Amino acid sequence: MVKRSITALLMLFFFSSLLFLSMPKHIDRYVSNPRGVQGVIDLSNWNMDETKILRLDGEWEFYWNQLLTPEDFHSKAQPELSAYMQVPGLWNGTEIDGKKLPAFGCATYRLKLNHVPESEVLGLKRGNARFSSRVFANGYEIISDGVPAYQAKDYKSGNTPKLGFFQNDSENMEIIVQVANYEYMNSGIPVSLELGREDAMLYQHQKNNMLALGIFVILWTIAFLYLIFFVVARIKGIREYILPLFSLFCFVFALGNGLSDQRPLLFFFPDISFTLAFKMKDFFLSFNFITLMWVFHKFENGLLPLRPVKIISLLYGFYLMAVLLLPIHVYYEIHQVVMICNTIILLALLIRAVQLYIKEAKGLLLYVSVLAVNLYSLDCILFSLGLKANSGFSQVFMMIFAVVMILLLSMHYLTAISQLQTSVLRTQEAEIAFLRAQINPHFLYNALNSIAALCATAPEKAEEVVVELSQYLRRSFDFKRIDAMTTLGKELELLEAYLYIEKTRFGDRLNVEYDIDETLNIPIPPLILQPLVENAVRHGLMNNVLGGTVTISIKRQQEEAVFTIEDNGVGIEAVRISELLEEKPKSGGIGMWNINQRLHMLYNRGLTVCSEIGRGTRISFSLPLTKDKKPGKICRLRGGSHR
Repeated sequence: MVKRSITALLMLFFFSSLLFLSMPKHIDRYVSNPRGVQGVIDLSNWNMDETKILRLDGEWEFYWNQLLTPEDFHSKAQPELSAYMQVPGLWNGTEIDGKKLPAFGCATYRLKLNHVPESEVLGLKRGNARFSSRVFANGYEIISDGVPAYQAKDYKSGNTPKLGFFQNDSENMEIIVQVANYEYMNSGIPVSLELGREDAMLYQHQKNNMLALGIFVILWTIAFLYLIFFVVARIKGIREYILPLFSLFCFVFALGNGLSDQRPLLFFFPDISFTLAFKMKDFFLSFNFITLMWVFHKFENGLLPLRPVKIISLLYGFYLMAVLLLPIHVYYEIHQVVMICNTIILLALLIRAVQLYIKEAKGLLLYVSVLAVNLYSLDCILFSLGLKANSGFSQVFMMIFAVVMILLLSMHYLTAISQLQTSVLRTQEAEIAFLRAQINPHFLYNALNSIAALCATAPEKAEEVVVELSQYLRRSFDFKRIDAMTTLGKELELLEAYLYIEKTRFGDRLNVEYDIDETLNIPIPPLILQPLVENAVRHGLMNNVLGGTVTISIKRQQEEAVFTIEDNGVGIEAVRISELLEEKPKSGGIGMWNINQRLHMLYNRGLTVCSEIGRGTRISFSLPLTKDKKPGKICRLRGGSHR
């Protein structure tokens, strides 16, 4: 247990370190970057061959509630500076003249670059500016995303990473960024602007886009593969519903992730408004959280009970409706509460996964997967709050989760296949034993005694019984149809032969009643009715001195055929019923267990047994009518009363 505890702690430390190192102050690649001081960065020491891409971090000039252009800064009446604002950073909550700035509003950022090393075509990347922006470089507009405006009615949102190029012919540069937001919960420029040569910027931009598209394609491929696995498993009789759930998770996450960060899906749908794309991103990622809960519930018993999953699904369903129907700023009033709930639920899952691993020595990969999801959620929260400059590591954590789940589900699938093979072998053995057990020596002995007695008093009757007995033997020993289906009509013919012999033997002690829909003639597994009737006769009625009545009912109920065998005999104890249905008897009494197993394998349903001591027993099961392609008519049975 100590070793497992240490392993769990080391994994937690390792993955948490990845998240910590992705914070802005801990990225060595940009430590040597010059920083802006009062709106100016000196680039005299910038070696473009060594540092190909420069982050324009630091203090920018900030003009609150002003949307300024380069002409405004070169006119006689200079704009009034409001403050110096950190980039990356958010303006909401910042105090200016003793007042905290709201999230909704507009502003202009300005940065001057001195001693730019070379005169050539440069690229400028604006990663994230909430929630619309225009970027000017050296007097020219190079990036436009949405429409910044003074009022919400004139504003249009847009916040997709964009790259602009311009010719720099001077050692001094000026960059101006207009930003406006009337939808999101915080505002500003939470991600660094980046500057570099055209080729370096283009390479990085294309690499980021290809990575985002690659993740999208990988997730969709996984989704389709596991959907195919489910179909194949379903054909083989394995009902592993975790496979389509994980497929749905990958499919939906690919859509949500494709509308996040680099937003690669918008390349294919450029006419979609950013507001709609943002709402769909929130919808898919929140819906995916519900799917994730069902995946964990189905995967490991006890990790997440059914009732909490249903409650979470219901509450998140209301939130999804809010995302679709309400404006962004309205449903984001409860978004933080939802994120807190996400965190609490995921932490509870993490604690439970740790307990399973440490105390029960199982679920190491499950623990890693839950840990990865927790860190993914934390990374997204930090990015949305502006505490991280990018959300790249969230992709890493989610891909770790996907890879681990692939390993887990593959192991789960192989185990299910192995269990199926064992179950098939066991069923085949039981099938043969069942068929051979149909001809009970005791039944044959009594039938032959009845025939011998009839030969002296009623030879014609004896001849009829011999004919029925031969028919019964022939149909019971039809081993060529061991894996085939029979028809309801043929099964009833076998049942009729059996009951004819038993009535000859027991006379008035045995009464038979039929309540059968004669229009039904569906395919059914062979030898599925006669053993149940035999149990009713031998164990239910003949243990009673006065005998009794067995009722055979086959009725159509909507899209199902319902079979019921009922007797008014001695009944069965409740404990004995469970033993007959759930455990394979070591000797004798295999009929009911075998039928129950075959029904479960073929139709995913079994026998329903209701019994009361001294009152009788009712056994029922139902079969779907979908296979009833050629409905026929059953001939009226003889030897019993009909309703």
